[in-house]
Amino acid sequence: MKILIRTLAAVTALGLAAAATAASAQESVTLAGSAEKVCTLPDSWAFVSGAAGASGSQFSGTTWTIPESAFAAADSTAVIGSEYAIRIRGAGFCNTSHTISLTSSNGGLTTGSPAAAAPAGFSKRRVIKYQAYWSNGSGGNTGPNVTLNASTPNQQTVGTYTVSGALPPPGNRNFDIRLGMARGALSGPLLAGDYSDTVTVTLSIIG
Repeated sequence: MKILIRTLAAVTALGLAAAATAASAQESVTLAGSAEKVCTLPDSWAFVSGAAGASGSQFSGTTWTIPESAFAAADSTAVIGSEYAIRIRGAGFCNTSHTISLTSSNGGLTTGSPAAAAPAGFSKRRVIKYQAYWSNGSGGNTGPNVTLNASTPNQQTVGTYTVSGALPPPGNRNFDIRLGMARGALSGPLLAGDYSDTVTVTLSIIG
């Protein structure tokens, strides 16, 4: 960002008043500044919508607690049905090109050590589909929709938001994260235990 300031210096005329010729001098002073590159996301999020019965009462701050009835039946067989999902939203800001990355620590909902294999005949993982994007306010995206189908520990995907004439910086805008659990048939009953995963959303400035 540059600001130009022009100044006009007056010069006193010399000689006879009748024949005096006014003289002037002009110079330009240039002030140069720069706007810092900034991208921010909130520390907590708000529930926006749910699918297949997921509700706002299950979400608080940064934690989605999935009820057992949506996850597994009484005999530990996986519940089969439509995708169980929520969408959450927070206010963010970004004024430059950046990347949006999603990282799953456990590779979906997993019990025990994420890297360890499940005992023969059992399943210990439910794949989770994570999505992150700058929101248009009605559930759609402006810029890339970054999607991660988490099935292995520390799995990551990255999308690039490149500012151009067709894609301006997000500015002050809502940022949405969608978390969905596919509920298809598994190879065996779920292993007993507490299942969890942590997804990390990162905005990284380019350049």
